[in-house]
Amino acid sequence: MKKSSYPWLFSVIILIVLLIISLILGFTGYFFSLSTMRSSSDLTLGESICINVSPNETSVASFTFDGNYLPGEKLPQVIQIKANDLDKNLKLRVKAEVFSSDKLSKFDFVTTDDFVNKNDGYFYLTGELAGGNKITFSNYVVMPEKSVFKSKDKYILSIIVENLDATLPVEDIWPESV
Repeated sequence: MKKSSYPWLFSVIILIVLLIISLILGFTGYFFSLSTMRSSSDLTLGESICINVSPNETSVASFTFDGNYLPGEKLPQVIQIKANDLDKNLKLRVKAEVFSSDKLSKFDFVTTDDFVNKNDGYFYLTGELAGGNKITFSNYVVMPEKSVFKSKDKYILSIIVENLDATLPVEDIWPESV
């Protein structure tokens, strides 16, 4: 062999080793992501939860669900909201969004008498949530009547809880709250 072919041979060997390493890392990452997707560490629709809120912050809880539910099906889902700060009373509004669907689906909630559904897509707390206390937002979730979910797909339902300190001019910030 000529001395001029050694750098080329060395480059080919290095590239083959790098290809093997990248394939090993790629397959390892693929199988790790599959096991993570199958884990039961995320919230699934039907589990009772409590969302902790702090003054003037937004809190989100997300549920995963399969598309194998029928339109109009009523699922038990207790969602409670707890105020973390003991010194401040809060005004609340709650909204639900679905991710991974082709069109926006509007879920209905069987809420307690303390919440009112307004035209802007939010459920507003009629009074105030006293500091350190807990309130039940929902007892059931009703699947949208006109929705089409694919049974093989996974969807994410996010419950968004916005709150304001009750001493702020809430009517100016959330005009629908009145």
